[in-house]
Amino acid sequence: MKKINAKVLMTLAAVATVFASLVSTSACFGFTYQPEEPECLRD
Repeated sequence: MKKINAKVLMTLAAVATVFASLVSTSACFGFTYQPEEPECLRD
C-alpha cells in the first residue's frame, strides 16, 4: 500500500511541475499586460 501511495504522489508531483512550468511560460510570453512600475522601485 505504501508503494502505491508513493507512486501516486510522485506522479502527482510530476504532473504539477509540468503544469506549473506551462503556466509560468505562458505568463512570461503574455506581453499584453505590462503593469506600471511603482515609484518606490524607480531609480
